[in-house]
Amino acid sequence: MSYSLDTSFSHSPGWKRLLLTGTLLAFCTCSASLELPFSASPDFLTEGAIVQLPIPSNVDGVLATSWFRGHEARPETMIFSPEGLPGPGHTGRETLDTQGSLVISNVTAQDSGSYTVVVETSKGRRSKTEQILVKASFDPLLLTFPSSIQGVIQSDLNYSVVMMCLSAINNKPMIYWTLNGKPYEVGEYLIIRKLSWKDLGTYACVVKNNEEEYSSKSVTISLSQVNVDPTKAEPINPDPTITVSGVSAIALIVAGNMGIVILIGGISFTIIQSQRQRIRIRS
Repeated sequence: MSYSLDTSFSHSPGWKRLLLTGTLLAFCTCSASLELPFSASPDFLTEGAIVQLPIPSNVDGVLATSWFRGHEARPETMIFSPEGLPGPGHTGRETLDTQGSLVISNVTAQDSGSYTVVVETSKGRRSKTEQILVKASFDPLLLTFPSSIQGVIQSDLNYSVVMMCLSAINNKPMIYWTLNGKPYEVGEYLIIRKLSWKDLGTYACVVKNNEEEYSSKSVTISLSQVNVDPTKAEPINPDPTITVSGVSAIALIVAGNMGIVILIGGISFTIIQSQRQRIRIRS
């Protein structure tokens, strides 16, 4: 006797249909417990921003987390391993906070896409995928000579300062410069041949086309400052003097007079001796 394995609902007994329905429900419930709902970020991020992708908040007993680029947890796209070690997908701008959330700093348009977190818990493994969208920035880049330090160019009067505005916009946009927020000059380059007092201030370049306008980060030109620590004034001591009084003063006066007498006596003796020698020579 042979039995047909036909699984169609029209020929299967009622208990087989119930068994098949229960199996499908169990499979769906199991799949849902392994993968958490997809989370998408509706807002665009700007380049240079910092984004934080949290781990699921409804998961208890977290033992370890690992992050991946894309919708699937593949070894070649791993950003962080369960031990917290960087993987092949790590660019150097990703870090983990104390809760295991992924923090990406200085995001670029290339960071747009999906990120999957795999959470190890005491009850099993859970995964969740999040998406970020980064809008490419067309803000122009400002190159300067001398180089700017924290947005400040220090130079001396009568020296040259050169600034160049680099833009990623095509179709020959208009480039102009502002000084202290007011239109200044037009062109890709701004050359100050001899820096004067009227040239000191805050500059920025603006790139404009028919649709949008983008401005660079501003730089401030200021005079060089030589930091010299002030010296403390030292008191001037007067020349030392010797004061005497009483018996010491009298003895000092007597000694001085005696010295004068001896000096005069010596000179007189020398003169007398020289006269005697002359007289002997003549005789």
